[in-house]
Amino acid sequence: MPEPPVVWECVAVGFSYPEASVSAPVRALHAVDLTVHRGEMVAVLGAEGSGTSTLCRLAADLLDGRGTVYGSLRRAGDAGSAMLGDDPEAQLTGMTTFVDDEVRLPRRLHGRLDGSDAVEVLAELGVEHLSGRRVGTLSGGERQLVALASLVSLRPALLVLDQPSLSLDPDARTLLARALRRFCDGGGAVLLAGHQHDELSAGADRIGVLERGTITRTVEAARFTAADCAAIGVWSTESHGSDPAPHRTAVSAKPCLRVENLGIARGERVLVDDLDLSLGVGEVVALVGSNGVGKSTVLRAIAGLSEPDARVSGELWVGDAPDPTALHAVPAHRRARYVGWVGQDPSAQLSASSVRGELERGVPLPPHRRRDRRRLRAERSDTAASLLETSGLAPHAETHPFDLGQAQRTDLVIATAQLLGASVLLLDEPTLGRDLAGMQRLNRTISTHADGGGAVILTTHDLHWARSIAHRVVHLGD
Repeated sequence: MPEPPVVWECVAVGFSYPEASVSAPVRALHAVDLTVHRGEMVAVLGAEGSGTSTLCRLAADLLDGRGTVYGSLRRAGDAGSAMLGDDPEAQLTGMTTFVDDEVRLPRRLHGRLDGSDAVEVLAELGVEHLSGRRVGTLSGGERQLVALASLVSLRPALLVLDQPSLSLDPDARTLLARALRRFCDGGGAVLLAGHQHDELSAGADRIGVLERGTITRTVEAARFTAADCAAIGVWSTESHGSDPAPHRTAVSAKPCLRVENLGIARGERVLVDDLDLSLGVGEVVALVGSNGVGKSTVLRAIAGLSEPDARVSGELWVGDAPDPTALHAVPAHRRARYVGWVGQDPSAQLSASSVRGELERGVPLPPHRRRDRRRLRAERSDTAASLLETSGLAPHAETHPFDLGQAQRTDLVIATAQLLGASVLLLDEPTLGRDLAGMQRLNRTISTHADGGGAVILTTHDLHWARSIAHRVVHLGD
């Protein structure tokens, strides 16, 4: 049987980014050999910094003018490609209000008015229920799938996905894996890359191992094991590999946060109804559930950061407050003393030009007299240095926060919340973009915070991890 035609191929390919601060360029890829055939889905897995995102941009022809490419690259004929990056929400145009218009827009911008209707494309990904919804009401995972549907509507020969599992629950990952298989069966090809092994990479035909910028081996997806993940520093959603379940401290009967009768609505749609949630000192609680059930919405309501058009009701106890306060009556800046919110987009919470600067100057000093300022700044510098060490960010102290990976940016925002002295951390999908080392780092941060007299509420789609890290797992339903 003849081999299917090649859609994209690289032989001994390398790529170097220019770097003005040193005499030599930064080599991101070298001696990469990889072939993707028509009808095939190939996954490339590697730890943070191994070059997975650069490889995706290379395959999508998005590195022109950004550095030097060497080796042999071959793309079949005029085969087009489309890429969903590791920040899929940034690929939503912001030019539309409704999901259907967002899905249709790319074809219109390319002058292609023929082809499938938006509902058909959404149905291919198993999310036809999003048709007619306003884009602004979608969860992070739902927005990601809409951005992907927009790309699929272009019918590219090669679909490139950088960390496509971000924000997706297990059912959504399974549906997407089936949709990608149908895309391949229809004559397309898929290249996906990431730092974790899950339903998507398991559904590929082959898995390539990317280590320090080069593909060291390629194996059949069915033969790729949890031991392989641990060996290359990739997180597996099915097994914790070499990372033992973190120590969980005993929970104090003393409450540090309590929410009663929490209700959240937008327009006619009720998002959360009559939810009670209490948190003891030292406790870690995980909120789990499908995309769009309101996990992030609950955290934002507790932090006082609900959308302007959201109607929030309920009562909140924080710290040692003897009496409850109506949720809508406590402004976010007052809650920040007790609860530290870390969202799915950590970049939106960063403002300084360096990691060290974010910790030293991004958070205001406490009220003080002028004569005490020098002492307080010295204490802040010492605290910042300690947080840099414990969060693993010390080697990146002078790096611009936007040059960090997703997981490191999240770690930096967690550190700023701890700097403010927040006893309760609200972590919205903190596992996004993490490899095995990143997950171990997160485990240490959560355990240390709880052991030190704090508490954590987190949302996640990783059920195995939730059961290992949390004292309680709370399932939210439709």
